[in-house]
Amino acid sequence: MKPSLGIAKKDFLLFIRDRAALFWVIIFPLLMMLLFSAVFGGEGAKFDVACVNNDKRQIADLLIEAMNSTGVVTLHLFESQAKAFEMVRAGEQDLIGLLVIPEGFTDNLTSGRTGNLEFFVREEDPTVQQMLTSFISGFVEEFNSRFRRELIKEMLVYMPENMSFGGYSMTKEEMVELVMSIARPINVTVALISKPEVTSDTVAYWENKGHWVSTMFTYSFLFSGMVTSTGILVEEKERKTLKRLRLAPASIWSLLIGKILSALIVLSFSQLVLIASTILVLRPEVNWDLTLLPLVFMGDVTGISLGLLLAEISPSSRAAGQAAVVIGVLLQFLVGMYFPVQFLPGFLRTFAELLPFTKAAEALDRVLLGGATISEVIQPCVYLGISAISFTTIAVILFPRWAREE
Repeated sequence: MKPSLGIAKKDFLLFIRDRAALFWVIIFPLLMMLLFSAVFGGEGAKFDVACVNNDKRQIADLLIEAMNSTGVVTLHLFESQAKAFEMVRAGEQDLIGLLVIPEGFTDNLTSGRTGNLEFFVREEDPTVQQMLTSFISGFVEEFNSRFRRELIKEMLVYMPENMSFGGYSMTKEEMVELVMSIARPINVTVALISKPEVTSDTVAYWENKGHWVSTMFTYSFLFSGMVTSTGILVEEKERKTLKRLRLAPASIWSLLIGKILSALIVLSFSQLVLIASTILVLRPEVNWDLTLLPLVFMGDVTGISLGLLLAEISPSSRAAGQAAVVIGVLLQFLVGMYFPVQFLPGFLRTFAELLPFTKAAEALDRVLLGGATISEVIQPCVYLGISAISFTTIAVILFPRWAREE
């Protein structure tokens, strides 16, 4: 064991002195973390939308003011509909949509008729198109509901305190309750599982912004773990280290153990730097709990052992490095780092849900965002443990053959 510890110590000291290694294992993940925090922890998307207000009356102005206050869209007023349409088509000023309020919009609403709006979306980006149309539909529905309620309130002012019709009698308060339920027959309150007292009605923006922290850990499993461990193993073959150790078989195993330990030390060091930076600088609202330790450790071992496997089954050192990077890039799109696994088509989703890194990302989210305990994430822990043991066992079995091929 002493030679293995010596190898691990030597590798860590070399890592500390290697500026390129420090950049790719610590600085680059740190930059990615800042990017993730900006994307996942920011204020959300904000769309620039052209608006032609042909009505220029009170309710039209109120509609524009209310839409701008959502923080989701910024309306840019134009006098000419044709010019606005062409600018949106060309994507000028980052415009991606056009809202047209026709003349007579306010008059129609105040006289009991339907007020029609026209909304056009640039179709180049299907995701933006879906988000924007969903927002507009939801906004108009909410505006309709509030407008009906205000209209009913005005009408009820002129009603008597007690009414009777068709043999039924009703107080004004009962009539108010009945009519208001007609204006809004279904009401839904959306809340967080971890904070049921915090709803969309109690604060303006309540979505937990800590998802990028679990994304940061998953990124480290794939790149600081898998890709780095591939590199440190093939590096020994390039240096002809195994040829010098061939006369001492025990030393070959010491080399493998030492490399696994050094990869774990380097990866843990990188993660400690990221955690410290997160706590001291970005300070997201997440649940730092000891439950994270087994999840992160098994994620580290899974990534490292998979990297060793790639090094051992690749035909050359160059092919091993390229394979690790390509697989890492592909996996980051399948394990829920950038978008939910539920967005994937059927066969890809099934494959993604079998990946240990997907289980790790989901379990980390549950602990960091939902405050889950170890008993609540025991299944993904076991799955990760089995994956780590399986990959490590296969890597150990293949190692002697790989060592002889130098």
